Amino acid sequence: MSFDTVDKVNREFERAYNNGQVKEAVATYSNDARLFATDKQVYEGLSQIEKYYTEARSAGNSKVELHTGQVIPCGPDHLVEVSQYKINTDGGNYVVVWKKDGGQWKKIIDIFN
Repeated sequence: MSFDTVDKVNREFERAYNNGQVKEAVATYSNDARLFATDKQVYEGLSQIEKYYTEARSAGNSKVELHTGQVIPCGPDHLVEVSQYKINTDGGNYVVVWKKDGGQWKKIIDIFN
C-alpha cells in the first residue's frame, strides 16, 4: 500500500510540473517542508520550494520523471522513499521523508543529487 500511495503522488507531481503548474506540483509538499537541492541550498516552506521549481523550469528543466523505488514505512504516519529521477537528460537519486498530514501524504524532507 505504501508504494502505491507514494507512486500516485509522484505521478501527480510529474503531471503538474511537466504542464507548468508549479503551484500544483508544490502542493505535494507539507507547509513546513524542506528541499535540499543540488545547488546546495535549503529551501524551506512552500513559497521557497515553489520559487526553486519555478526557476528550474525557467532554466529549461521542463520535464521530470520520478522513478519510485523503495518505500519504507516508519510508523503509522511516516514513510521514507529512496528513488531516482530524470530531469530532461540528466538524473540522479533522491530521498523523501513523507508524513501523513490531515489524511494526505505530504513530502516533509526532499533531498536529491
